Parts: sequence; structure tokens; C-alpha cells
Amino acid sequence: MPEFVVRVPHDTPAEPLFLAGDGDRFGHWRAAGVPLEPGGDGTFRVRLDLPDGEPHRFLVTRGHWRRAEADGTGRERAPRRVVPRGPGTLDVAVAGWGRTSVRYHHGFGSRFVTQPRTLAVYLPPGYDLEPARRFPVLYLHDGQNLFDAFTAFAGVPWGVDETTERAVRSGGVRPVVIVGVANSPDRLHEYGPQPGPDDRSRDYARFLVDEVKPFVDRTYRTLPDPAETGVGGSSMGGLISLYLCRWRPDVFGRCAAMSPSLWWDDAAFLRTLGADPDWLRTCRIWLDMGGREGATEASRRGNVRRARALARLLRRARADYHYCEDPHGGHDEAAWGWRFDPMLRFLLPQPPDRGYSLPASL
Repeated sequence: MPEFVVRVPHDTPAEPLFLAGDGDRFGHWRAAGVPLEPGGDGTFRVRLDLPDGEPHRFLVTRGHWRRAEADGTGRERAPRRVVPRGPGTLDVAVAGWGRTSVRYHHGFGSRFVTQPRTLAVYLPPGYDLEPARRFPVLYLHDGQNLFDAFTAFAGVPWGVDETTERAVRSGGVRPVVIVGVANSPDRLHEYGPQPGPDDRSRDYARFLVDEVKPFVDRTYRTLPDPAETGVGGSSMGGLISLYLCRWRPDVFGRCAAMSPSLWWDDAAFLRTLGADPDWLRTCRIWLDMGGREGATEASRRGNVRRARALARLLRRARADYHYCEDPHGGHDEAAWGWRFDPMLRFLLPQPPDRGYSLPASL
């Protein structure tokens, strides 16, 4: 039963430390996987019952992936690799904390929409370690709600970075760049296609397709093809994601429609879906709805009824889709954050013969 002895930089905050890594013994890459105990001599320790000769990968964290060990310069560190050979001591020296996994581009301007906004770009495990590799991209609306409590509605973020980090490291999801596009005071007009002069949805589509996506493809190592490009959101963001895949199948080939506002404009999306079904043959669609979404029982039943109707239409069209109905889910960030992991695993599954393939080091 080897003992892990962890030494950390002198300026490390006084907070719990953990090992996070492969399998049951390391917590399946939960950031707060295996707690370490203060050793009384400036070290942190834990003994683990690990089978001899069986390799494991792990990292040291401070309970969150944004506070995981880095290489000392703010860049990602390769997972450590250990192959136990009986009892003994494994010394682990942490060089520094916290790679910059989310990068911000504030005041991103546009010719098509009126208000500049912030782009928040999450870079997955492996981005720093494999400089020749390119990655699929998922664009998400209401980007201020994805990562940070101080910008999220009611202080509750989806936790997209933490969820994606664990899903990728555990081998269930392909490493993916996630771009959060903040909303604006024109949110309803930008996310809600409708007849009349108030409609801004086509302008918002051009903003994403002609300005945001080219910028992301220039700035980061992406796979720009439609099969590698997804778009998603919740509520009105879920609705506009469906429209974007319908309007621009040459750009978006994956869609996350979480609690989409299918009631908008007298359920126009449902009523007109059959008019141009060809895009469904090339788009992979995640659709979900919570059973507690709505201010009244009638509105809750209506939301579920419309989501089921869309699922039936997708089935009849032989679309590549998955419908998830959460009977206890509300219309809020916590519910969408809870469903983010299964959504990712459906939209961007890691091929079973690949797994988590990042290099490991001692």
C-alpha cells in the first residue's frame, strides 16, 4: 500500500488538497477525488491500496479543476503516472497551480448586432500538451452563465469547465473547445425568430457565423467543419440553436437544445419543421425538458407536450437525436448544469477504442 507524499509551493492557500485520477481509487477524475491529510511537516499524505503493476494516472488539485496543479508557468501539466510495486513512498512535488483553461475576449464588436459582448473560451485537457492537435468546437449562448458565479444569473453557473474537464479526463467525451457568447439586452429579439421589425435573429446568426466563428478558428486550433461544430443553449438559447442548425447546416452539425422555448411565436418551429427537413440528416441533436418548467401546472404540461412533439417529429424524420426528460428539472441554471454531462457524452462521445489519450509523466 504505497503512501503518496505531496509537497506544494510555499504560497499555496490553506485549503483542502486532493488526488484526482483514474478509476475508483482516484475518484474517476473528480476534482475532489481522494482527500490528502496534512502531514505536520509541510507535506500532505494519503495511503492507497493499489494493485501492484497496474498503472494509474492522477493530478493534485485544490478541489476544483481551475485549481489543479500546473507546470509552474500557468500551463497544463501532463497527468502523473504511477505503477505501484509494493509498499513504499511516492514523492510528489507540485510546481504551481491553475492553468488558464478559460480565456476571455471582452468587448467583441460586430457589424451585425448592436452591443459588443464577451466571448469566454474554454480549452480542454490536452490543448497545451499537444500543440499539433485540433479540436471540435461547441458554441453556447448566454455565455455569462456557463463558468463563473459572479457573472451567472442568480450566482449559479452551469459549471461547464468543471464538468467538461472531468468528462474528458475520464474518457467519455472528446476534448472540445467551448465558446460562451454572452447575451445582451436584445436577447429575446436575437434568440427569438419572429415576423416583423423587432426580429434580430438573422443578424445574430450572421454575428456568430461571419464574425465569432472565424475569430475562434483563427485564434484557436479548431476543427472548422460542420461535423465538428456544434451550437447550443437553454430556453430561448435552445430555440435559436435549433434554428441555427436549420438555417446553416453548412456550419453547424451538432445541436444542444436544452429546454427550448418551443412556445415562441405560436410554436412556429414545430409548425414549420416539416418544410425543410433535409438538415436533420446531417445534424446530431440533443433535446431535453424538465418536468417543473413553468409557472403553472398547465404551462409545465405544455412545455413537456411540445418537447415530446418535437421528439416524435425527429424520430419520424430518422434524425440522429436523443430526448431526455427530467421529471424534477426546473427552468434554471442548476438543472441545465446537471444535464450538461450527459449532453456532452451524447453530442461528442469519445470513440471506445480511444479513451483518454493525453500523455502522462512522472
